[in-house]
Amino acid sequence: MKREHIGQTWPALSLLLAILLPGPGAALTVGDQAPKFSLPSVDGQTISLGDYAGSVVVLEWINPNCPFSRRHAREKTMIYLAQDHPDVVWLAINSTSRGHGDYLSPAEHRAYDEQMGIPYPVLYDSDGTVGRAYGARTTPHMFVIDEQGTVIYAGAIDDDPSGAKPPDDRTNYVAGALRNHVRGETPDPAATRPYGCSVKYGN
Repeated sequence: MKREHIGQTWPALSLLLAILLPGPGAALTVGDQAPKFSLPSVDGQTISLGDYAGSVVVLEWINPNCPFSRRHAREKTMIYLAQDHPDVVWLAINSTSRGHGDYLSPAEHRAYDEQMGIPYPVLYDSDGTVGRAYGARTTPHMFVIDEQGTVIYAGAIDDDPSGAKPPDDRTNYVAGALRNHVRGETPDPAATRPYGCSVKYGN
């Protein structure tokens, strides 16, 4: 099957690979401390998780050449959610290896971000160190971190891997986790199975 890139889709094969291929290791358990990191952004700035101590942080694993990640960008799933929670820090991380066909240069990634209207920082983790530390398996794979640096949600963005449901009919797990947290409640569910393309780690 011919590999298709930005603007085209191969969702059935991608989902199958994300389910069958081995991941980078065990994902963080909800309740664990989030691994700290410092990563370059597509704009050349260095952004550290520690910069946001005392804030709620959402991490989104992203790959513009993944049809699942691209669909959510096109539908503005994460963009609208980030806008609805301006007090929450939203960071996207791309762990695609430089040697993989899905890798985008900073200029290419900036163009994609501008095209899709992504307003939050996108960080490069090209050697996969941070992705492996978090156990990120798919694009997207979501993590919500509370003010104390504790992971309070990990997993899928929502309950609709195929994208067949109208957006208003989907259960957005990250939105639910943020609402629960504001109310002083434990997110329910606190962990779900992520879906999407496998993260394109190097060897």
